[in-house]
Amino acid sequence: MKISRPPHADPPGSPGKAEALGGTTGKGFAAKLDQAERAASVRGAERPAAPRKASAIADIGADLKAGKITAEAAIDKVVERVLDRQLGKTAGAALREKIGAALRESLTDDPLLAAKVRALSQE
Repeated sequence: MKISRPPHADPPGSPGKAEALGGTTGKGFAAKLDQAERAASVRGAERPAAPRKASAIADIGADLKAGKITAEAAIDKVVERVLDRQLGKTAGAALREKIGAALRESLTDDPLLAAKVRALSQE
């Protein structure tokens, strides 16, 4: 089956189509792109850099590096934070237990995740 264009359609990428849509083509497009990039860099220089949002588990990582908690305790805390964020602190105990068990199972069954957990334990 052959699909053809309607007789009044412009070929893709034709200047007529870009002009009809109010766009620019060729050198005009490159000039507008350069102008937009310069404007963006000026706006970025005017604003102070926003402080980076701390990771939701940065404190757990710091405690682990400091030797205050074990790798297993860190993983338990991370799983609890994931459950709190995804389910909410008011979720039922049965649901939290079921999803927590699935997360922990993934940590042991997935080769990549299991290797990461082993690496945490060795540090």
